[in-house]
Amino acid sequence: VVPVPDKRLDVLAEMYKTQKITHAIVEFVDIAGLVKGASKGEGLGNKFLSHIREVDAICEVVRCFEDSNITHVDGTINPIRDIETINLELVFADIETIDKKIESVKKKIKDTLEQGKPARSLDFTDEEIGLLKETFLLTMKPILYIANISEHQIENIEDDKYVKQVIEYAEQENAEVVPLCVKIEEE
Repeated sequence: VVPVPDKRLDVLAEMYKTQKITHAIVEFVDIAGLVKGASKGEGLGNKFLSHIREVDAICEVVRCFEDSNITHVDGTINPIRDIETINLELVFADIETIDKKIESVKKKIKDTLEQGKPARSLDFTDEEIGLLKETFLLTMKPILYIANISEHQIENIEDDKYVKQVIEYAEQENAEVVPLCVKIEEE
C-alpha cells in the first residue's frame, strides 16, 4: 500500500473544518508469474487469474536484460514473447468469460480476442462499456509494462533493442512503458 499525499486535501480540510482526512492510496498486489497454459490451469493459472480479476490495472514486469546467473523459464530473453505469453493467457481467460456472458457484444470482442488482440484495443459505446464492466475482462484493464533492465543498460536505454521492442509493442495497444532497473531498486 502506497499513500498518495495531497496538500490540497489538507487545505480543504482546514477550510471546511473536517474532522477526518482520508488520503488516497494505491495498493499494489504482487502476483506470481504466469506460465503458458495458465488459462487451462497450468502452474498457478486459476489462482493467478482469480487474483488479477480483482485489480483495477496491470503493471507487468518484463525482463529486458541478459544474465547467465538468472535462468529464464523459456531459456532465452525475449520480452515480446514473454508479453505475448501473458497476454495470450489473459485473452484465453477472456474468451471463456465472453462465452459465458454478454451476447450483444460477444462477436465484436471475440473476433478481436481470437486475433490475439486485447479487448482494450477496441472502441466501445457507453452502453457496451456498461455491459462489459460486469464481465471483468482482463484485457480491458489498462496495462503498464515495466522494462526490467540491467545497470549496464541504463546509460543507453534509448538504443536498447529489448526496451525498443517493448515500447513498439506497447504503442499498438495504447499502453505505457517504464524502463526500470529492479536490481538497483531492490538494493
